[in-house]
Amino acid sequence: MGRGLAGLGLAFAAAAALLALTFRASLPGRADFTFANGAEPKTLDPGLATGEPEGRIVDALFEGLTARDAATLAPAPGVAESWEISEDGRTLEFRLREAARWSDGRPVTAHDFAFSWRRLLTPAHGAEYAYLLYGVRHGEALHLSRARAARLRGETLAAFDALADPPSPVAWRAFLAAHDLAATLARAGAPRMRAAAASASPPAPGGRAAFRAGLLAAASAHEALASEAEARFGVDAGAYARDDRRFVVELVAPIPYFLDLTSFYPTFPVPRPLVEAHPADWFVPGRIVGNGAFVLDAWRVGDRIRLRRSPTWWGRDGVALASVDALPAENGITALNLYLTGELDWLPRTPGDLGEKLRERPDHYGGPALSVYYYRVNATRPPLDDPRVRMALALAIDRDSLVRDVLRLGQLPAHRLVPPGMPGYEPPDSPLGFDPARARALLAEAGFPGGRGFRELGILFNTLEDHRKIAELVADQLERNLGIRVTPYNQEWQSYLATTQAGDYDLSRAGWIGDYVDPNTFLDLWVTNGGNNQTGWGDPLYDRCIRAAADVEAFARAPELGGLAEPERARTLLAALRAASGAERVAAAARLRLQLLREAEAILVQRAVPVIPLYFYVRSGLLSPRVAGFHATLADGRPNLQDLHPLRALSVAGARP
Repeated sequence: MGRGLAGLGLAFAAAAALLALTFRASLPGRADFTFANGAEPKTLDPGLATGEPEGRIVDALFEGLTARDAATLAPAPGVAESWEISEDGRTLEFRLREAARWSDGRPVTAHDFAFSWRRLLTPAHGAEYAYLLYGVRHGEALHLSRARAARLRGETLAAFDALADPPSPVAWRAFLAAHDLAATLARAGAPRMRAAAASASPPAPGGRAAFRAGLLAAASAHEALASEAEARFGVDAGAYARDDRRFVVELVAPIPYFLDLTSFYPTFPVPRPLVEAHPADWFVPGRIVGNGAFVLDAWRVGDRIRLRRSPTWWGRDGVALASVDALPAENGITALNLYLTGELDWLPRTPGDLGEKLRERPDHYGGPALSVYYYRVNATRPPLDDPRVRMALALAIDRDSLVRDVLRLGQLPAHRLVPPGMPGYEPPDSPLGFDPARARALLAEAGFPGGRGFRELGILFNTLEDHRKIAELVADQLERNLGIRVTPYNQEWQSYLATTQAGDYDLSRAGWIGDYVDPNTFLDLWVTNGGNNQTGWGDPLYDRCIRAAADVEAFARAPELGGLAEPERARTLLAALRAASGAERVAAAARLRLQLLREAEAILVQRAVPVIPLYFYVRSGLLSPRVAGFHATLADGRPNLQDLHPLRALSVAGARP
């Protein structure tokens, strides 16, 4: 068993034997490769999946235009055998493989991708990841403009008419934030309206009628944008099929990580005839059709998901595993039992209580991770709608004690959202260290000296032992350091997701694994009304920074520096961009982009605190020595920060051919 675990075997033996019998009883035979997949997936629809348990399965059942190379995680040919990128980086043409097939034998065509990307952006679909395609021409308009027009004509106009004349600056700023006018008017509004929405000063008494007319004009502009997007996206613009084998993508601006997005499951194709015939449950066993290296053999809730090698995938001859089992073992000790008795080949996450002993085993792997653990704060609920209260909560938590005394796997205390290791990115200074005196002062300033008058808070977490321990420690520290009462409570994964999405919580635990190696994947989450922003918080300046980072050249043509924490630094980078050309200009644009993202993160951690970062994960797993093709360290020596291991690339000694 390895050094340090000799005493664990007797303690686990009886429970492990019973668990092994339970899992064996469900399906005949053992799969070639079996792993612990955490929670039960909420869906196998690529356009609705959001979590790690869903992602691993969806990545095996479907394939995008590109696919992550197992040894490097770099984008490699997937359904697309090749692609061309225009000189300005704004147009990509993918050429699809003639051999690409759905699991029912039909060809995978460019029309499948056009349908699927349009579906992702269709508001009624409800995709939390729809924003990933906002950088595609007409993408944001298809997803948001119809709703923006209706809101402008309805509740926004009514709220504007209800404002005092003139409104106070505080009431004006609240109006702008509540109706997301900075972003709404940035996409469809006259320059004067955009400037007014970016200003802290309300319109002068004589300008009230003009602003009202401007809101109606912006609504009409959004209706026009929506109509054009609905008519053209997936047809002849944005993302469309030139023919069966050529798929064209038009970007608003170059996206440095775009080929990572085409390797990510929200952009995978779905089978149109099946989806249209069974929109709610097309992905269930016996019905699902995919285009990946594996097909769904069985899904027994509470037991396992069994995958088998696809007979129609274009690369099937290179897939070594005939079958794979993914077990929904959320309890860390249960999963470890199964691994120690040979029922699992891969345990992606070791129990925190045993982390130090498990790290001594030769089959342990670990290292830094592109992941952050944090608490969402429901900024719509008093008193959490006060940023001073949110900052006080963040300052009252001793993260060093958390990672040292509870987690004990080498996790790093997190005072920011973006994990370390992002190439070229300099994070902003953060005040979010442990400072209970400052926390108490802020709470008193907000009207709750010594915690008096502060209502009881709840911490929602999904069922997992480590989450419970963290919530209990945080609750204890908030009570001791601030004098407020906090009660942790848990829900199973599906209920937890629904509760969080409904905003029915005070504090809610969360973790985010970077979808690509760039700070944007941790920062574009928090734009106002973003698909994965369930905090209720929004900030026009934050949204402006994220928008500017998405199109640096447009920002350089009309820069808005008001409100930035480091305007002089931005001016210097702007001057360098304007003076450069060719490759130097590309590099200068990249530096300015990272500075704009730094500005966005500064808003999060220095004054707004809609989320409270707690720690940066580390990878800590166990892998059977009989498994090959698993790269804990990538081919170039970098750590596998995302802990991604495509099943199509794995092999197991003794597995069936």
